[in-house]
Amino acid sequence: MKAFLAVLLCLFCQPLSARNAQNVDIAFLPDVHFHDIYADFNSAAFQGIKLAGLNKPVSIRSMAAQLHSTRLFNENYFALISALDDIASRGIKFVALPGDFTDDGQPAHLQGLKTLLKEYEKKHGMRFFAIPGNHDPVSPFGKAGGKSDFLTATGTEIGVFSLEHKNCQPTKRRITTPTICSEAIKHAGYADIMAQLAPFGLTPDPRDVLWETPFSKDRSKSSLTFRHYKQCSSDKKTCVSMPDTSYLVEPTPGLWLLAIDANVYMPSLVSSEVHFQGSGNAGYNKILTEKPFLLTWIKEIVARAKVENKTLIAFSHFPMAEFYKQQSPAIRDVFGHEAFQLAREPLSSTSDVLAKTGLRLHIAGHMHMNDTSVTRTPENVLVNVQSPSIAAYRPAYKLVSVHNDVAQINTIKLDEVTHFNALFPAYLVEHQYLTATHSKAVWDDNILHARNYHEFAKAHLLALARMRFFPTEWSKVFKSELLDTSLFNLLQKLPTHTDTLPSKDLQLLKSTTLMDFVGDFYMLRNAGSLALLDIPQSHQLAYIELANQLRNRNRLANQEVDAACSNLNKKDATWCLVGNALAQTLSIFQQLNQDKYDECVVVKFDARNAANAVEQCDVASARNQ
Repeated sequence: MKAFLAVLLCLFCQPLSARNAQNVDIAFLPDVHFHDIYADFNSAAFQGIKLAGLNKPVSIRSMAAQLHSTRLFNENYFALISALDDIASRGIKFVALPGDFTDDGQPAHLQGLKTLLKEYEKKHGMRFFAIPGNHDPVSPFGKAGGKSDFLTATGTEIGVFSLEHKNCQPTKRRITTPTICSEAIKHAGYADIMAQLAPFGLTPDPRDVLWETPFSKDRSKSSLTFRHYKQCSSDKKTCVSMPDTSYLVEPTPGLWLLAIDANVYMPSLVSSEVHFQGSGNAGYNKILTEKPFLLTWIKEIVARAKVENKTLIAFSHFPMAEFYKQQSPAIRDVFGHEAFQLAREPLSSTSDVLAKTGLRLHIAGHMHMNDTSVTRTPENVLVNVQSPSIAAYRPAYKLVSVHNDVAQINTIKLDEVTHFNALFPAYLVEHQYLTATHSKAVWDDNILHARNYHEFAKAHLLALARMRFFPTEWSKVFKSELLDTSLFNLLQKLPTHTDTLPSKDLQLLKSTTLMDFVGDFYMLRNAGSLALLDIPQSHQLAYIELANQLRNRNRLANQEVDAACSNLNKKDATWCLVGNALAQTLSIFQQLNQDKYDECVVVKFDARNAANAVEQCDVASARNQ
């Protein structure tokens, strides 16, 4: 009897490190793009802007600059604090930062981020696990940097550049705006980032059950000195010893976090100097050819996790799968190969290779989008979760809740941000200056009427859609003067339009403009199903009606639309092409509208049957998170 009891007890005497993670939550915050608004550039010529309610003068960039960027530069400071407060209120101790945690890797922002994270570590017992993105660093070994659009108290712009930048060298300077020079804004390299943020996962912590890199399992070899690989140019004539900061950590028994440094900087020799191509469009397509050692390492980690019964979650900055719900070919047809950042999308063959490593769950950033893709191969199911950014529409983060062999991934919206409008008085002065000087850079000040951070981020995206996306991405058959035209009037201008297609919903087309559709299109692209909460029902019904009308138009043409357009006179042919492009775009819009996983998804790590590995959540209950 005693022997039997001893055997029974032994079943439970295995060390905790050999068991799956039990009831662990991890928050994922990619693309924070942290800009320390209190950064001091040590210059009497620029001491920031004093604003009521804020402790110190702020060093911020202009609203005009923000409205041409895919991210907010300034408000993300407050957004990060609110996100961390929300995470703390949920009792979450582990926070992953999958790249672009700084604006551009500047020392001032690195130091500010370090100070903030340390504060939350001390106050709430949090632990942070960072891995670099293409903005941190911009270049692997650092380089001159700066911005020309910092805002002054009078509403004008001033440049801040590092000492080696050409704008801080009078003989090379090309801009006429006032300029100050400070090393606090240079583009830091890997060494600088490690010097500041090493404690946040990039080097081992005594609390870690396990910590290792692709280069060594020896914790004493955690410095960059031991973490290099050879990177050669495309022609193989220039080779550089390049850092890689990937690591595997077990912060609590049973949970393995695999942080993959997916940056690839291709070197080239220019005038006897080595230059590096940015990492933004490289991603996992380049990992396969330039950093194959990472694939070998991932396979090894996956195999070990299964043997040792670990819950393995990977994260990196770049997506491992497509993020347009299989609509990329259609997007290329309508908008071209350069639009919509299609260069950043992994090839399907790349996703297959990554799925064959056995990896089940990967959290990514980079795209500032809310999306979940599932890659199925005979060997595995790879779930790639695209986490939105708190610095763009729609601001949110991903919460992964693990219990045994199951993970539920929820999307936590960041609608309310304390002090989100604290900088508005400075923007108002800027707007007044631009208006008074009749500047072409003047922007719509309705954005300053936003009632919360969610509305502010939405207004930012809609302005971006009008000022940048529409002019550069949409077919040239769409002219800017059409943006405020109703969909009904557009339909009336199409050469094959007929009045024999009455509909009770035509009134919806009269009250909905092309700009409404463009804005809703980009909201849906960025936020997935979360955008449906912001797109009016009347707009959605109008788009259905317009699609029906265009389908009838094409049927009435009684031939292929493109051929029909080519047979018309020049004016009618142009409008015919508008109708064709609009019909194709509506089809893409409707497909982007179909997503059952992007808001909440359940992933089963031990499911051998691909059909059972991924499940849809109860979205209604998930929204109450």
